[in-house]
Amino acid sequence: MNDALRNRLIALAATAALAGTSVSALNVAGILGDHFEGTGPTVKKDGVLYYRPYIDPVGILTVCRGVTGKGVTQGRLYTGAECAAMENERRAIAEAAAKRHINRYNTLNPWIKGGLIDFFYNAGEKPATVNSTLVRKFRAGDIDGGCRELVRWVNGRVNGQLVALPGLIARRDATQELCLHWGRPGYPGDSK
Repeated sequence: MNDALRNRLIALAATAALAGTSVSALNVAGILGDHFEGTGPTVKKDGVLYYRPYIDPVGILTVCRGVTGKGVTQGRLYTGAECAAMENERRAIAEAAAKRHINRYNTLNPWIKGGLIDFFYNAGEKPATVNSTLVRKFRAGDIDGGCRELVRWVNGRVNGQLVALPGLIARRDATQELCLHWGRPGYPGDSK
């Protein structure tokens, strides 16, 4: 995990500790998405910054921070508020997917939950993800084994070829670190 991302996550943990609250898994996932998705192309019009849809490395129409699917229209411009609303909606959908498919979800620490939300936000809820070894290991109670599966999800189809994408490699390395270490004794977010 690079220092910029680590520092943002440590700041999240520190803010929660000062407030006497728990770290929010949705906030963890939001920081991951902000870091790895970027915003895509923007245009300034009449003093307002708009986000323009683009085709991502695997050929999917995308806008804002990794928003795909329903509501993403080629040629349309999106405000920052529209992007935030769509991103929050997609993260809530991803969290619901994690809750549906990870039977022990509610027992996990927020760092693991945040990594799983980010996984479903980025990879989607589809047969390949819900029937994956990652999900099967979590269901069986092998949390560390499930966490170790994250780094296997780094490939995308580019020009018909399945290739490891550098951005996904970095993203999965970071989520695996969160999943395996954060919130445990001696690591950021330690609940003691």
